[in-house]
Formats: sequence, structure tokens, C-alpha cells
Amino acid sequence: MDIRPVTPEDVPVIHKIASHWLLSNLKDPENTGFLISNYTEEEYLKWIGHADYFWVAEKNGEIQGFLLAYNQDKIQPSEVVNSCLRYTIMDKFTLIKQICSAPNTKGVSSALYCKLFSNMSADFALAAVVNEPLNTRSIGFHRHMGFKHLWDMAPPADFDGVVRARSIWFYSRRKNPDSGCADEPQTRIPTADKDELLTQLIEKEQSAAQLYMHEDNLNWTKLGMLVTFMTAFFTAFAILIERSEDMASAVIIPILIIAGLAINLMFLQKIKSGVIYMTHHKKNLQRFDEAVSNLCPSMPHFLNHETKQTSFTVKWLYWLPLISNGIWIFCSIWLVLVFFVL
Repeated sequence: MDIRPVTPEDVPVIHKIASHWLLSNLKDPENTGFLISNYTEEEYLKWIGHADYFWVAEKNGEIQGFLLAYNQDKIQPSEVVNSCLRYTIMDKFTLIKQICSAPNTKGVSSALYCKLFSNMSADFALAAVVNEPLNTRSIGFHRHMGFKHLWDMAPPADFDGVVRARSIWFYSRRKNPDSGCADEPQTRIPTADKDELLTQLIEKEQSAAQLYMHEDNLNWTKLGMLVTFMTAFFTAFAILIERSEDMASAVIIPILIIAGLAINLMFLQKIKSGVIYMTHHKKNLQRFDEAVSNLCPSMPHFLNHETKQTSFTVKWLYWLPLISNGIWIFCSIWLVLVFFVL
């Protein structure tokens, strides 16, 4: 595989490869990997004379991938995320802006990275990976290439107006003399405690799961109560119809009718009050979810929907007392006709 600098003639092919991996063009971006930067061919042409490392990987005369990277002094003020890195990281570094390979190719991006690591002037290479949606393919690839997680950030909105959290990954050629491991770049912000973040992540997942399990269990308990009561009322209805000549039963009928209507209305009210109660707790959990994710943007959201959303059982339990009440009204009219009209 031949890796060489990009020429103007390569730009249309580069643009086509990059367009294939744009977030908006993919059905499953989290598992396939994606690009956020949507450069035009004209912008790629400008990078040819500006970027320190703008290469294509070519095999048998066919371009199979490309890498766009440059040193920190080339970062422009308009690059919000990269400018944050420039003024936060104290060591010199090479910024990886884009790297991707054509579909159905293997080993292209790895070869490009290996060449970059051996040719870059700085000891550190940095890549900002999007976390919302979580770019799991990119994270796995960077881990494989020896990158380590540095910290997370919640930058301002991207060019399309969407705020996307980033995780910052670094590759180091500098070894720590004490441990022999790759040294981290010096930064002006403290790094997070990974063990504490993992504990918070587990607690968030458990809280979200228990909340919806609790809501579902309550709904099934309410359903069981309604079925039990209405079974008793319909049984009483069947007995009374058979004893149509018993005048003593006529005294019970008004009480039975009112009680059946009241049970259905109380069940409907209990469903509504339960939704209000659970919505309150969902809002509290969502506030916690957002607070933790702001501290660590790589941590996924578990409640990233509207808090008014309810579990599946609530959606049809709203209709059950109405249907049951309709049947009971029919039975009540039948009783009234049998005992008081006919």
C-alpha cells in the first residue's frame, strides 16, 4: 500500500469517501463509525496547502482512504472544539481532523495512523470522538491503535446547531520514566476518577431500570384489582338476572350499579395519579442523568426522551376501565329494565 500526499486530482475521490461516512447518510452510525465534518471539495483543496499531514492510501492505483491532520498551531479560531484543546493542553500535539477508508477495505486507517505516528513532529496525537450518538466503532479503533482516553467535554453547538459531547483520546510517543507506560499530555483541567464514573454509570442504569420496572409492576397490580372486582360484579349480575322475581334483590341493584361505576372510575383515577407520581420521579432521575453526563459526556444518557413518556402498560390500561365501564353500564341498564321497567 502506497501512502502519499494528497494532490488536487485526489479531492473528488476523497470527498466521495468522506460523504459515505457522514452521520446524516448512515442508518446505524454508532456501529459503523461516522464523520461530523462536512467539507466541500473546495475546502479539501484549501487543506492541501495548509495541513501538515494530508495523505491518501493508494493500492493498485486506487485511493482506499485518507488522513487529514495538522499541528496545534494550525488550528483556526472557528474550530471551537479544537480551539478548546489548543488552549487546554499544554504540550505540543498533532490534531487528527479526519481519517477514514473506503467501504469494504481493511487495514487502510491503521496504515495511515502508523505513518502519522512515525512522521509527526509532536509527541502526542489527539482525536476528538463524538459521544452523542456514541461512536463506538471509532472508540474501538482508537483503542486498538494505542490511544487512551484523556477526558470528556461538552462543547458549543456544531455547524448544524446540534450540541454533541466529545471524548478526547490521545496517542503518546513519550514514556513515563517511572512506570514505563505512555505519558499523558499536561492539561489545565483535572482528569476524572474513572472508578467513580463507573460507579455512577452503574447506579444510573439501575435507577432507570428499576423506575420502569416499578411502574410496570404497579400497573399489573392495579389490573389485578380491577379484574377481581369486576369479576365479582359480573357474577352478581348473572345471579340477579336469574332471580328476577326476588323483590329483595331490587334493593341491592342500585347499590351494585353505583359500586360498579365507582370502581371503574376509581381505577381510572388511580392510573392517572400513578402517572403523575412516576413522572415526578422520572424528572428527578433525568436531572441526575443530565448532571452526571455534563460532568462526563462519554457517559450515555438513560433518560434521553421526554419525561412524560410512560411505560407500555399505561398506554392501554387507560382504555381498560373505560371498556369495563361501558360493559357495566350495559349490564346496569339490563338490570334496571328487568326489575323496574318490564
